[in-house]
Amino acid sequence: MNKNNFWVVLVTLLIAILLYILPLPVFANWARPLWVMMVLCYWTLALEYRVGMGLTFSAGILMDILGGSLLGEHAFALCLIIFVTEKLQRQIRLAPIGQQSVIMGLLSLIYLLMIYLFQGMTGHAPASFLFWLPIITTGLFWPWVFILLRDCRRRFSVK
Repeated sequence: MNKNNFWVVLVTLLIAILLYILPLPVFANWARPLWVMMVLCYWTLALEYRVGMGLTFSAGILMDILGGSLLGEHAFALCLIIFVTEKLQRQIRLAPIGQQSVIMGLLSLIYLLMIYLFQGMTGHAPASFLFWLPIITTGLFWPWVFILLRDCRRRFSVK
């Protein structure tokens, strides 16, 4: 990858992290899509193995610090998702955008399940079924995130 264009990946990841910590009303906070996961999945799919575990782990640790969660909780869950995305990269890329949305929903289910398990082990498991709402919103927002990041990648020639 051209080092001059790696800043595009970092900027989009920073925007996703800002969307993660953006304060929202309580009713909207439950439905917040998993922005960081979607951005990391896109760059993993688009740039194959160039965006990997190092960047993913760093983003997860930053999310843990900014969100006040157990250190390593998001880092582990994100690394697991990116590992699965790397292994299924060709199948996901060949799927139509609708099927990709379903796949992102399934990946967000795995992500939230890992977060739920970590929070359950520490005695802070969410009691509301609304905890699982990001599965739907992540799947619904995936086509727009995909198109937006694809246009950024093409405009700035990120390869």
